[in-house]
Amino acid sequence: MELPRIVHDEFLHKVDEPQEQHLEQVLHAAEVQVPVQQFKGDPKKVGELSPLLKPTPSGNHIVVIDPERVEAILDAEERDAIEADNKMNAWSIVSEESVILVKLAIPMIMAAMLEILPELALTMMIGHVNPNESTQILAAFNLSGLCQMLLIAGLLNGLSSAIDTLCSQAFGAKKMTELWLFCQAGFLMYSICAPFMLTALVCGSKILKALGQDPAIADIAGQFLLINTLLIPFGVLFSVMKSALQAQNIVFPFVVSSLIGWIVSGVIAYLLAFHTPLGYLGIAVANPLCWLVKSLMLVPVILQNELFQATWPGWKPHEAMALVPKISKLGVSSVLMVTFQMLGFSFISLLAGLLPNAGVMITANGIFTSIIVLSFMPLLGICIGGAIRIGNALGAGKARRAALIGRIVLIGSVSVACVGMVATAFIAEPYARSFTPNVEATKVAIDLIHQLLPVIPLLGFTFGIQSIFRACGKQLVAAQFNFVCMFVLGVPLGLFYALKLDAGLAGLWWGNMSGLVVFMFAGLIWLWRLRWDQLAHEAKHNTNLRFGVKAPVADAF
Repeated sequence: MELPRIVHDEFLHKVDEPQEQHLEQVLHAAEVQVPVQQFKGDPKKVGELSPLLKPTPSGNHIVVIDPERVEAILDAEERDAIEADNKMNAWSIVSEESVILVKLAIPMIMAAMLEILPELALTMMIGHVNPNESTQILAAFNLSGLCQMLLIAGLLNGLSSAIDTLCSQAFGAKKMTELWLFCQAGFLMYSICAPFMLTALVCGSKILKALGQDPAIADIAGQFLLINTLLIPFGVLFSVMKSALQAQNIVFPFVVSSLIGWIVSGVIAYLLAFHTPLGYLGIAVANPLCWLVKSLMLVPVILQNELFQATWPGWKPHEAMALVPKISKLGVSSVLMVTFQMLGFSFISLLAGLLPNAGVMITANGIFTSIIVLSFMPLLGICIGGAIRIGNALGAGKARRAALIGRIVLIGSVSVACVGMVATAFIAEPYARSFTPNVEATKVAIDLIHQLLPVIPLLGFTFGIQSIFRACGKQLVAAQFNFVCMFVLGVPLGLFYALKLDAGLAGLWWGNMSGLVVFMFAGLIWLWRLRWDQLAHEAKHNTNLRFGVKAPVADAF
């Protein structure tokens, strides 16, 4: 199957007629005739310049598209759509959006699983490169992953969250020029943050030692981090392209790029680890190599995207830089939201390194964390898809629909998390033993999994409501909730349970769960007080930039 057909988006427009026919009708209705004398440009080159400009049969006029008329037509369509949406029965909207959300979530779940499963395979692989030192190497690998999560993933995912929000709102409001300018502004923001990420990774070993980690484990982790500096430019490029496509509800390319990327990098990692002197460092090469392949695969997807070809305004660094202050607050809030959420998990991993028998504790905690991540991967598809649909609804001014989608997302994410909890209980023992032959580490990990199963539905609710925060552009509120609940409450309570009550590693997690419970109640109160109509107005205001002419596009619904 050819690449352009792979990325064909069946979810992009919810209209009766095909997209091309709808665009043709809108453009035809917006045509005006301009006398040749008033036309700025060479009339002989009109056909070459744009298919939207054409001479009349007499040759005395040039037929052009009036952008104001296009906007008026689309605004009228939007008003009609909002009126029709308000007349619909709530259950009809729920049924319609549930079907769309499931279709949107399935490829996202596949993409999410393709992100985590190969990493799990690499972690299992690295524990068997040198069985005699598997615990130490696994502990170092987990610590390096912790640093990457805080120093790279926090920034990449946080900024990506902000750009996703603004791009989805711009798409829902049919402001395509602004969508691409948001992407360009996001690229500039990533570039500004890149030197910090590089410096932090290069100094990763020193940072871990300063935090009290075992020097031998920290040195090995530093080698992993140094190799992963190579992924930063490709991660930035991939994140920008992902935001542009995801705002249009195009998700299948992520599945294809992730699958091919991990196949290529996984094979190379195996060969380097078991058939060259690199050993476990050969496995570390797989991560940046995978990001390289994924990024290169998305480039032709963007270039072949119909919306890109029709509405790309060209590189406009001045206009994009003007957007940086406008979206920097949202970007910083998104980074804080993601980072503070990770702080609870991160401090557990760091504090595990301070417990007796640090290598075993870090390894067991890494196994437990990986199975928790695996259990809630399916609900991430629902949450991300829901955030896109809520963002599109708010951008189109459909506050009632956005509110109903939010409820669907919350109920769906908690339900899927409960199913994941049951499945986790069944696979705990064989899963833990697949990482390392160390009996003590696997025993601690299995006990931890069985004790802390309730954390999975709590995380389901957390991710569900954070997708609503994200879609509404309220990342700063989520960041404040995360900081207070996960860090201010969760970490001290975890230390109290672990040290004062002698609960050990499980006590650290009980403290985190206590923070999640507080977050759940705070989130429910925030959701109850939320004014969806005001959010729809804010979404319209956020995308009303008018740097350029807005090209026509069909309604996101």
